Amino acid sequence: MADDRSAVHGGPVKARSVKRPRPVKSCAECRSRKLKCDRLNPCSQCQKSRRVCVYSSLDQVGAPDPVSGPDQEAGDSRPKRPRHSLLTSPEHEGQSYQFENVVVSATANPGSVEAGTGGQETIADKRLLESRSPAADSRSSRRRHGARVAAPAMTIRSLSVKGELRTRYVGQNSTKVLLNLFSDARDFMNNMAKRDSVRGLFYSLQDVYRALQHDHKRALEPITVYVDSMMPIQKRMGDVLPKRAACDRLLEAYIGVSEGLYRVIHVPTFRKEYEEYWEGRRCCETFLPRLLTMMSIGSRFDTDSRGMGHDRSDSVHAPTACALVRSWLDGLRGKQLVDIHTLQTEVLLLHAQKTIAPRHQDAWTQLGLVVRMAMSMGLHRDPSEFPQLTPFQAETRRRLWYTIMDMDLHLSLAASLPCATREGEYTCRPPRNVNDEDLYPEMKELPPSKPFDHFTDSLLQAYAAKTLPVRLRATNIVNRLEWVRDYTEVLEVGSKLERLLDDINCLFPRHHALDTQRKFKEWRIRALLDIHVRRPLLGLYRPFAMGSTSPCPARISTSYLKSSMLMLTYMDELDHTIPGFQDVKDMYLVVLKHDIIQAAFSLCYYIMVSPENVGPDIATKHSGSPKEPSPSPTSGTSDDSSAVEPIWSVPTLVERVEKTIENCLAQIRDPSCDLRDIVALSIVLNSVQAGTWEQKFERITAGIRKIIDICRPILKMPQGHMSSLSITPAATVPVETRGTPSMFGGTSMGALPMMQRDWLGRGNLDDAAQFLDSFLDYWNPTPPTAFTPRDQT
Repeated sequence: MADDRSAVHGGPVKARSVKRPRPVKSCAECRSRKLKCDRLNPCSQCQKSRRVCVYSSLDQVGAPDPVSGPDQEAGDSRPKRPRHSLLTSPEHEGQSYQFENVVVSATANPGSVEAGTGGQETIADKRLLESRSPAADSRSSRRRHGARVAAPAMTIRSLSVKGELRTRYVGQNSTKVLLNLFSDARDFMNNMAKRDSVRGLFYSLQDVYRALQHDHKRALEPITVYVDSMMPIQKRMGDVLPKRAACDRLLEAYIGVSEGLYRVIHVPTFRKEYEEYWEGRRCCETFLPRLLTMMSIGSRFDTDSRGMGHDRSDSVHAPTACALVRSWLDGLRGKQLVDIHTLQTEVLLLHAQKTIAPRHQDAWTQLGLVVRMAMSMGLHRDPSEFPQLTPFQAETRRRLWYTIMDMDLHLSLAASLPCATREGEYTCRPPRNVNDEDLYPEMKELPPSKPFDHFTDSLLQAYAAKTLPVRLRATNIVNRLEWVRDYTEVLEVGSKLERLLDDINCLFPRHHALDTQRKFKEWRIRALLDIHVRRPLLGLYRPFAMGSTSPCPARISTSYLKSSMLMLTYMDELDHTIPGFQDVKDMYLVVLKHDIIQAAFSLCYYIMVSPENVGPDIATKHSGSPKEPSPSPTSGTSDDSSAVEPIWSVPTLVERVEKTIENCLAQIRDPSCDLRDIVALSIVLNSVQAGTWEQKFERITAGIRKIIDICRPILKMPQGHMSSLSITPAATVPVETRGTPSMFGGTSMGALPMMQRDWLGRGNLDDAAQFLDSFLDYWNPTPPTAFTPRDQT
């Protein structure tokens, strides 16, 4: 061994004492940059460079060195070697790690090492060889599977299994997964049909749900006389259009609502085609498909029927229009598939379908095809690389590419699935902040981009494009939660997103004195920009703020609560007496329905763990002892271990969620509305509030009964004796008449009047099981666990 050392160092090696690793006290940034840290929070180095100063959980006195790991054997005093798996694993690609003057790049070949000083390369190679030993692999495996900072897997993802072959993945934004945070509510729903005390209520809910399903299915069915006709597709698309006056209004509605953040067309050029069509001139084959999708989007926000009516006098039937456009697209072949207008039609159709009945996984799958179609046409490369493209074509392509990427990011967050595009895989530069009138086909060069405080037709997209790299990075973290070991990267990306939100508030201040028209316009711009930056922030913080097994920094939980509350209070900034306020509210509920439901569930979680709400039963559930109430996420430890007081009281949060349920119920007939989400939210809200099990049972059943009573008149269903069925807690039922005990105090069949027992006896339990398959199984695909009675003393 001594000879080997002499060969490496060129001389004899003196014996040296082995020292234990010193405790690491510097912040993460100073450690990585080899700077002297004064150990303040934030330290002076990070203050000067305006970096996020974070001390990881290992950066404490007496903590083991992260290279050595916490599992180093006491008798093994040798310093740990770099792990070969670390150098080759794709999740560490692009990072570099430094070990004693030897810098190893994760992107380099594992056998190539860049030496910091002469003669160190051989030592690095020996370390790599030693790291491949079985003992090193064992230690490496233990470190890789060490403590995590994210929430348990059951609160982040799930797999719905139907039969033997049908499976569907759902992520952290799904109601089914969110319900795993609320065990009381989940238990009630999984056993609802089994309890005699609520079986009548269950059958009433079943009737309402089936009536809604039938109503939505009928509304979404295309008009057969158009879709099944043997007439040419162009003729059928022209026939389904409303009159010129209605088309004018719907086109303006589309431009005002959609052509801001999602720039698909050049408005002046399309208006020219639009005029030629109504004058009877020959138009491009792709004109009618694009126009129909625009009419569908405009109908969703500017008509009483919301695009679901069959009357062509003032609207277009959106499902029929989308079916015709899809049929036209499926018939294209060859060079038609790489036409820029065809790509515009695909994007417009996807956007229209998303506003009618949002099915995020289906839309995510379809958008993957659109992204690859755009790449096959070269939109991911900057047009400056292709001199044959004119400046006008170049800017049009940039706008369309960033529209596709923004839609990809949105759908990826909603479906909790990876983006089809990632940073570094495209070179296309962001579009410029210029008006459409400044662009025309014959132009020789593009005008300079205006500053962001200057409003243009492309302001929303230009600013959103600036924020896209940070939002993509946040989405990437969400999709690799298994590899998150501390809060450093999470806090860094979250801080950047929060600064972008501050910039939006500076550009468009709230409660600014404006006339009615301008106030609505600025509110819409600010709300759209705020939503698109806040979505990835919520997705990034959600696994740590809700359900995490270890306390997260208070900054994360506080920011998550604020963002969730803001999602539910956008409309509070507008005067309810403004003309057209109801149309704006309907648009808000349709576009943000998914985000609103998630935000309401988040508020319920904060209600559940709030110190105001901790009673003996809840304290026992969350901490295992009535004397130790569970900590609130808003009072968790931050970087400096300082506590943060709750921002809103429990009654305020409860009132906000109740108002959200009422707003969603007002849209119950719209195909974008899902009764299952509303019922689940109501049950969760009433189960997380403080009280005895009997009080919770009363609140839950009263909430379901209220939903049924609201839905019946809307659906024009007759009032039956189902909704008036009395529901009695177990505490009021004589002991001798009780059946199987229930966590929520259900009664037995024997406690009900004879007439109600006879009616319930006619219920078909097979039908109830099938209904559970499509209704309750939506929330939790796993079979209900065996029922365990609780001590209700």
